[in-house]
Amino acid sequence: MKKKALSSALCALAAWALMASPQKPPESPRVMPPGTDPRLVSTITKANAEFNVAITKADVAPIIEPYAPDAVFVSIDGTAFRGRAQIEQLYRDRFAKGPPVLESKIESEELMLDGDLAYERGRAAFTRLVDGKRVSDWARFLTIWQRQPGGDWKILRNIVLADRH
Repeated sequence: MKKKALSSALCALAAWALMASPQKPPESPRVMPPGTDPRLVSTITKANAEFNVAITKADVAPIIEPYAPDAVFVSIDGTAFRGRAQIEQLYRDRFAKGPPVLESKIESEELMLDGDLAYERGRAAFTRLVDGKRVSDWARFLTIWQRQPGGDWKILRNIVLADRH
């Protein structure tokens, strides 16, 4: 009887610990290969979290910070922006022309590794006020991260694709 009570108590304690333990932030890739560089995971998590805040404040600096100097951003219409200066101008123009982003959500779904390159795949949504209603537009993305000589990771390519839904 004592063993059954102890076993039940341990199971309840384990279930409580799992529920109480902090979950991986939604900005971290859900699927990662074993042995993924913790600096890469930290960089992606930080960049995605900072992007979500910066896009709602029209703050370009945190958005372009993770990009390599020779990065290329390919927008949903296929237009390529080469280098940090063009990518920065892209965001400045978007902030000047479009309705403000009320909320941003990045769902980093998978991370694949190939030497000094990492491929992050996921979805993202921007919520804006359109005709008095909150409208969320989803898109898919493929971000290619490159390990730099000092071990830091920077965005080499960022490709935005139309959502399939």
